[in-house]
Formats: sequence, C-alpha cells, structure tokens
Amino acid sequence: MAKESELQRIKEMLSRGQLSIPDPATGFHHSLYARCPKRGHDSPVHRTERSGMAITRVVFRCPICGEDFDAGVDSMFLR
Repeated sequence: MAKESELQRIKEMLSRGQLSIPDPATGFHHSLYARCPKRGHDSPVHRTERSGMAITRVVFRCPICGEDFDAGVDSMFLR
C-alpha cells in the first residue's frame, strides 16, 4: 500500500471514528499503530479523544518502555 494512499485511509478512518479497517480481499482488520519515539517499536492505540464521532487525538503506548505518546496522522500506519 502506498504511503499516500495509506495516509488518506487513516484520515478517513479517524473522521469516521474507527481505529481499524478491514482488508476487502481477506477481511483481515488492519489496526492503527505508531512507532515509539524513544524505542522505535510499533505501538498500539492506548486511548483516544473524540469530537462528535471523529477521533481528534490518538495516544499510543509503547509495549517496551510503557510510555504514552501522541503521534500525528503522518506518523501513524496500518498493521
């Protein structure tokens, strides 16, 4: 998946209030992740803030160091 197309999908997901999206071919749900700025490990969503239905803030937690961190949409990816 191209980075630009993935970025657009993530923006659409957040505007709809979703944290995962199914692959139309396989049905596998791809979840939202970001890399820990301290350790570089893939980190899952820990909590969100909403405005209506849309997700306005996503906080990730590193599974290695346990730190919470914010990530901009351009730093998020689907896995």
